[in-house]
Amino acid sequence: MNFTYPIFLWGLSALAIPIIVHLFNFRKAKKVSFSNVRFLESIKKQSSSNLRLRHLLILFCRLLFVFFLVLTFTQPFIHGSENGLQNRSVQLYLDNSNSLSNLTKNDISGFNELIGVAQEVVNLYPQETQFNLFTNDFLPGSSISQSKTKTLERLTEVEYSNLTRSGKEIFTKLQSSDPNESKDVFILSDFQQPTTGTFDAIVDSINQYHIVAVATPEQRNISVDTVFLTNPFLVPNQKNSVQVRLKNQGPLVNDLQVKFFINDQQSATTSIDIEANSSHTVIFELSGQLNKTNRCRISFEDFPITFDNDYYFSLNQAAQINIVEVSNQADSPVSKVYKNNDLFSVESYQSESISYPALERADLIVINGLSKLENGLKAQIEKHLTKGSTVIFIPNENAASYQFASFALERDSSVSKSPLSIPDIKNPFFENIFESISNDTQMPNVSASFKWSANNVQLLKTKTGQPFLSHLFQKGNLYVFAGPLAAPYTNFHQHALFVPVMHRIAEQSSTNHQALAFNVDRINLTLPVDSIPNGQLYKLQKEGAELIPSQRVSANELVLDMPKYLLTPGFYDLTLGDQLFTTIAFNHSKKESNLSTLPIEEIEARLSGIKHLNLYQPQDAASFSKILKEKYHQRELWKYTLILSLIFLFAESVLLRFL
Repeated sequence: MNFTYPIFLWGLSALAIPIIVHLFNFRKAKKVSFSNVRFLESIKKQSSSNLRLRHLLILFCRLLFVFFLVLTFTQPFIHGSENGLQNRSVQLYLDNSNSLSNLTKNDISGFNELIGVAQEVVNLYPQETQFNLFTNDFLPGSSISQSKTKTLERLTEVEYSNLTRSGKEIFTKLQSSDPNESKDVFILSDFQQPTTGTFDAIVDSINQYHIVAVATPEQRNISVDTVFLTNPFLVPNQKNSVQVRLKNQGPLVNDLQVKFFINDQQSATTSIDIEANSSHTVIFELSGQLNKTNRCRISFEDFPITFDNDYYFSLNQAAQINIVEVSNQADSPVSKVYKNNDLFSVESYQSESISYPALERADLIVINGLSKLENGLKAQIEKHLTKGSTVIFIPNENAASYQFASFALERDSSVSKSPLSIPDIKNPFFENIFESISNDTQMPNVSASFKWSANNVQLLKTKTGQPFLSHLFQKGNLYVFAGPLAAPYTNFHQHALFVPVMHRIAEQSSTNHQALAFNVDRINLTLPVDSIPNGQLYKLQKEGAELIPSQRVSANELVLDMPKYLLTPGFYDLTLGDQLFTTIAFNHSKKESNLSTLPIEEIEARLSGIKHLNLYQPQDAASFSKILKEKYHQRELWKYTLILSLIFLFAESVLLRFL
């Protein structure tokens, strides 16, 4: 045992005081006055041995009281069992993601508990220690070492971050400094399963790692899983609805009020019950006139996790999909099926009078029943596919073969007419087209009179296994029919299946479709645009704040490199000069809403390659500081000596009163 202030050991000389009191007080003769001898019978007889024992016990208590009181002033301690916390270079990663708003068993947020732990860690080191404090923002200044005082100031300024970091990102950042310098590394996090993810084995035999995992007893939360339109395109005067899938990570929730806002006006509300650990879909009908761009929000109340109680998304009226058909057939079934829908803008040209500027602007080119492809048209098809656009090719009954864009189509005269088999509705192409198709459904008859050898996805095929409609990927999307759409060869164009199939191909060819919402941690954003005018840049504006992201145009798409550490959930207007281009909605990462955490045993297994590894799951910041002090610094004993001194003082009082 050692002493912080050994000079107070001189106080042990005070042990002579109880001894002196014992010698001169207990041995002093006592004079007892009485008036008559007959009163002597009322006096208790005490043996000399009993008196001596009582006096010795009192002396013993007094001596121990003084002894432990003196030891309290000397502040005794025992050296820590291990060497550590001696480096003058410390790296401290503090997880400040929104999931740490979850409550610990101390009824405070995990974030506040980790802030307290971080402050205790810093205070364990001497004043000359240099610290590197990292948070999820990975700010440029975090790589610069700072003093103990400055680090404590920064800890008081740390707030929740909208960014999430994987385990791989965290360890890569921590190991980016001098690999030959020994450091103490502290990682303070809740170690969420979705965000931590998997990472390469960490091998480190130099640095001392201290992993602190905050414990949250309850992991319940309700969040928006997905939001989508029943009809993916918002077209004026056409019925549509918003489908919202809510996810419950916890026990049964009754009477949850879900509200739907359009342009800051409440449009609808509903009350739902969500079973434990399940999902529930809510449908809001879109009624009334909508603007070209609409700011929408789903809102509900769910405690204690509130950061994801609002989900933002934008509803933009769909731009028309430009379709150009090249066909010598007047008023073909293809042009009819597209002309009846306001979403599509259709132009038809004969092979002798093709408008190549129209082909340049087209989202979808339909080559329908041409017996021969001119070189100019072949070149346009290849160019269209190269830039990622869509082409539908329908052969002519009199043609022998076709060859374009490194693709060959040959006639197969051995094939006879056969009915189509039931489509595979599990194929993503048919998603949300059919809920189910009965095996008794009468399918159209087709003649698959052409064949090809290229790799393809068969969307429709005959009962004999011959492909009739296939999807080929040639940089763009090439859809090929194995036979003409004419009465002698098929009645497919007269069947109920024809319209949804042709509409789906056209819808997937759209280059103007914008996602309803994005996550704030998205690295880049891609939007359809032709070009960036010279001297102008697209800007993101929100409530007076303005961001100018790095940007470039590639294949008629605007690519924005997002400054994700500056983004916050909500709506941003994308402007070019004074003109509004579109409105973009951002939300928290969906991974952050999943509060499941890694068990401490799994964390240890993943970090088994670290030689000096210590894992903690402390009750609170004070207990963590005590653990580190006793392990690496010293175990203070003054509290125990003070308690013992008070115990013996109380024992003396009892002996004097009752014995």
